This record gives sequence, structure tokens and C-alpha cells, in this order.
Amino acid sequence: MPQSPPSTTVRVWRLIRPYVRRVIIGIVFSLFVSGINGAIAWLVKPAMDHIFVAKRYDLLWLLPAGVFILYVLRGLGALLQTYYMQTAGFKLVRDLRNRCFETVINLPVATLGRWSSGEMISRIMNDIGLLSKILSESFRTFMIQVPSVLVLMGVALYRRWDLALLSFTLLPFIAVVTRKMSQYVKRKRKDVQHCLAVLTHRMNEVLLGSKVVKIFNMEGPKVKQFRRAGQDHYHQSTRLLRLKEGTKYVNEVLSGVAVSFIIGYGGFLVVKGEITSGDFFSILTAIVMAFAPLKKLGKSYGTFQESIGVLERIEDFLELPPESSGTKEVTGLKGEIRFLGVDFAYPGTKATVLHGINLSIPSGTTFAIVGPSGAGKSTLVDLIPRFYDPTRGEVLWDGTDLKELDLRSLRKNIALVTQDVILFSDTVRENIAFGRRDATFEEIVEAAKLAQAHDFIEELPNGYDTVLDERGLNLSGGQRQRIAIARAFLKNPPVLILDEATSALDTLSEQGVQEALDEVMRGRTTIVIAHRLSTIQNAHQIAIMDNGRIAAVGTHKELLAGNPLYRELYQQWEHHH
Repeated sequence: MPQSPPSTTVRVWRLIRPYVRRVIIGIVFSLFVSGINGAIAWLVKPAMDHIFVAKRYDLLWLLPAGVFILYVLRGLGALLQTYYMQTAGFKLVRDLRNRCFETVINLPVATLGRWSSGEMISRIMNDIGLLSKILSESFRTFMIQVPSVLVLMGVALYRRWDLALLSFTLLPFIAVVTRKMSQYVKRKRKDVQHCLAVLTHRMNEVLLGSKVVKIFNMEGPKVKQFRRAGQDHYHQSTRLLRLKEGTKYVNEVLSGVAVSFIIGYGGFLVVKGEITSGDFFSILTAIVMAFAPLKKLGKSYGTFQESIGVLERIEDFLELPPESSGTKEVTGLKGEIRFLGVDFAYPGTKATVLHGINLSIPSGTTFAIVGPSGAGKSTLVDLIPRFYDPTRGEVLWDGTDLKELDLRSLRKNIALVTQDVILFSDTVRENIAFGRRDATFEEIVEAAKLAQAHDFIEELPNGYDTVLDERGLNLSGGQRQRIAIARAFLKNPPVLILDEATSALDTLSEQGVQEALDEVMRGRTTIVIAHRLSTIQNAHQIAIMDNGRIAAVGTHKELLAGNPLYRELYQQWEHHH
């Protein structure tokens, strides 16, 4: 039976439990502030009756002095209370962002593919920022205002219960209206958050694909898309604002009704001589003072409901399952990597892109995979480091299903160089040592030399300590490629996957890099998705893929003699090179 989602109280408790010490200190100061609010209302009667009504003007100086001291103390209490509650909110945001980032980094590639990066960023940055309001605003308001209202109601009831009760009859109406409106607000807040995620996504898309946008002259349509998303966000935000302000307006009107009643009926009681003017003003002060916190409570209940909507979204996100891993350690590849009856369809799609793949890649050999574009070559090699799992069939490493292997240990044994090089905004040195944080500087230089990257790195402004731009855009394609190859060399794994690894290079650098690749391929299992003739001719075995199937496997000579598709591909290559 599926578990029912946890109640709001449980959710909030789980959220604030780690910061409970700060919250308790905040509560103590809240009670202090509430006590002073009560004292201010309480002192109106003795001030009125003993000083003004009894005409004891010699005691008049006590009044400003007393008020001044109470305000100083109340201000100090409020300051400390806010400090503790707000810093608890900041800690909450920091810790939740860390947890979300860890969740993202441990998600399977398949799950990541289902989310736009804009939506991810929106959840981690915007949603969590809103959540701090639960602690810093809603909880804080609740802690200060509820005791204040109770203390002030107590003062009013003590002074004259019937007059106080008359004014409090309207409170249930205010509470009901606030609750109803807040539920609408919660729903609308989710819509606003969704629109913001779309907006972030549109922005992110253009930043990542700026060249494509420019070459196809798509600036106009992209601006239109962004404006449309911005208009949706504006539209939803406006509806949210109308609801929130509408709630405030209704509360304002109901408060006005209550205060009018008290002034009318209280004035009548003073004229009849049933209560002193001191009693009347003390009750009036208490009730007027109580309405301000009540309004704040209404507003903070709305904020609280909004935040709960956000909290649900974040909890759903944090509960996404991480990559699954087996437990068996991997130490090199002794026998072979084997595909047994593997079918594959990308998660969330129905189209099968790999059909019945049976392949054996013996250790220590160079295995080339060729075929027309879109034949499924990259998809096939993505199954080896378990970026994806087969839909049917299994991939074996020395006879063990990859799912039984420890994921980190499996990936430690594989290096991957792709056509689309990803570099990080760190130094060149850190980018090369990305897979081996413990590498010495000498080893890093050695790897760079092997990858024919040492010379151009030396010419960079700070050599190996030059910080690369985002995605390494201050280097040429060939230079980025060589840094990626140096990264793979330094990792020095038993299995090397080269997915069109030299496609970004000109002929001259390609020759150099190819020599370097030949060097690193020696004696290790290398799986090459190739477009370079020499690599293919020298491979121990070649698999031809067509439409997600293995069309044939053999040596260069065998395939040239017996496979028309291979001959056609071969003639195209000869023509190009």
C-alpha cells in the first residue's frame, strides 16, 4: 500500500529540527516581546486613572520614562528574536541547497535527461530561497504574535469581559477568510514557481546554445519565447498578488467593524459610569494592539501555505532515487566486455534505439564501432559506464552483469573522451587532474605532453594555472580536445572509450593526437567510435552498426571483402582523406 504523504506539521518539524536550538532562543525572545506588549496595554489604565483622571500631574514624568524603557526593551527583544530566527532560516537554505545539489549530482543520467537544466536551477535556487520564509517569517511571526494576541486578549478580558468578547466575535470570521484565501494562494504559488522555472530554462538554453541561435538568426523567435514566458510569469504573479492583497483588504474591513463596535459600546459604558475612562482606553489599546498581530498572523499563514507548496516540490525532488550500484569491486578487465541480447530505449520514449545487440570486446584489444550517423554507436558505448541500463538483455564485465558491480569502482576503470568536450571553470591543471585528484604536477605535465597539449598550455597567460572560462571557451576546439585526452591519459584506466575523440581537430593536430592516442591505446582495451581510417584499419575488430543493429563484425580485410555497407563507408573515408 502506498504511504500517505506526511502531514504539514511533520514536514515542518523535519525541516526545522536541525536548527531547534536557535529556534528555541528565538521563542524565548518572542515571549519577552509579547509580555512587553501586554504591559503597554495594561499600563494605560493606571496611567489614565492615577495621573489624568486623579489630576496627579506630579507623576506625569513617569509616563514618558516608562514608555521609553518598554519600547527600548521591546525593540531589543525583537532584534534578538529576528536575528536567531533569520539565521536559522539562512542555515536551512544553505543545508537544503547542499542536499539538493548532492541529489542532482547522484541522479542517473536518465533522470537528469527528463528535467530541463532551467527547472533544476529554479528548484535549487528560487524554491529553497522561498522556503527560508517558513522559519524567518512565518514561524517567527507565529511565535511573536500568538503570545502577544493571547496576552492582549487577557488584558482586555480582565478589564471588562463583555466588551472584550464583543470585539472578539469577529475573530473566527477573519480566521476562516484567511484560511480559505491562503489555500488559493498556495495553489497559485505553484503556478508562479513553474513559470519561473520555464523562464530560467529559456535563459539557460540561449546561454548554452548562443552560437546555434546566432547562426540560424533565431534571436527574434527566442526573444518572443522569453517574452511569452515572462508574460506568463507576470500574469500568474499578478493573480497571486490580487489574492494576497484581497485577503489583507477583507481583514482590514473586519478589523474596522470590530474597532467601531468597541468605541461605540465602550463610550456608552463610560457615559453610564459603568467603567472608568482608564478601563475603556486600556481595553481599546489592548484590542487595537491585538488586531495588528492578527493581521500579521493572517499574512504569515498565507506565506506559510505558499512555503508548504514549495516544500512539497523540494521533498519530491529530494526523494528522486540516486543511481543504483552493485557491491562487487572491479579490478581491471581480464576477459571481455560482453553484450548479450541488449535492447535499449531512452527512458520516457517508446522508440527502441538498440535491437538485440550481441558483442564481445576482448580485453587488451582495440575494438572499432563504425556506421552511418544515427546508427546508435554512442548509445551503445553509453551502456558500458552505466550511464543507462539496457531495457532488455545485459552487459557483462568479465562475466558479471554491470548492475552487480560497484558503480564508482566500475567507472574508475573507464576513461571516456567524447567529441563534445566538457571542461570546468577551474585551472588547466585541475581540469587534467579531474579524475585523479592525487596526481603530482609531474604526472599532469607528462599526460599533457602525451596528449600534445604541453606546448600550448605553456603559452597560456598562467600556464597550467590559467583558469578556463565556463566550458573552456577561451581555448580552440582542438586545444579543448587535447586537454580532455590528457585527462584520460592521466586516469590511465584499463578501458578507454573514444567517441569521435579526434573529430574537432585539424589534420595536423589530429596526426599528433593520434600518435598520442596510439601510445595510450597500447596494451589496454580501447573502444573507438571512429571516423579515422588509420584507427579503423589498425583495430583488432570492427563492428558495423546500422539502424541500432550490429550488421557485421570482423577485421578490416574481412569486412572490405564481404560487407557492402563497410565498403561504401570505406570509399567515403578514402574520398575525404
